[in-house]
Amino acid sequence: MARTVASTIVSQVTSASVRPILMAELEFDSGVTRLWNGIGSVTIEGNEFIGVGSLGSISPITETAQIKSTGLDFTMAGVDSTLLALALTEDYQERAATLWLGFMDPDDNSYIDRLQIYKGRMDVMTIEEAGDTSVISVSTESILVGLERARERRFTNEDQKSQYPNDKGFEFVASLQQKDVAWGR
Repeated sequence: MARTVASTIVSQVTSASVRPILMAELEFDSGVTRLWNGIGSVTIEGNEFIGVGSLGSISPITETAQIKSTGLDFTMAGVDSTLLALALTEDYQERAATLWLGFMDPDDNSYIDRLQIYKGRMDVMTIEEAGDTSVISVSTESILVGLERARERRFTNEDQKSQYPNDKGFEFVASLQQKDVAWGR
């Protein structure tokens, strides 16, 4: 897939010393949860990202030459009670999940730039508890999964009225099945 990459990212990738980071954004009804693979909290572009360090993991990102839906799994171990409460109480299905590859300056740890590498929708969340620790896993689907779903619309008056109650465009379609039309007289 062709992407336009900012010159700041190109200069980081080609430099002698590189400090890449991963940043995830999970959108819930109550707000957005932002995580990054470092330690501690960091403010990036005005948003606070919570560090999960080595306690977080992301499944490998795959791209194919075909138009195909590929998913991604986010896992967080040893999460605090606020994230656990969020996982237990929030509606999450079909909410957006975004992953970025970002770069920090290796000298002063300042944020430089980021590139979106995945955007999908949250599908299944599992919580495993073992004593005093919890592991939350979130499976996501690519937005291309919509191409694989069957469309449930019909060319009937009832179906049209379910979307547009005042539309009369399909009102006489059923009666046309028995209609004899004199053509060319």
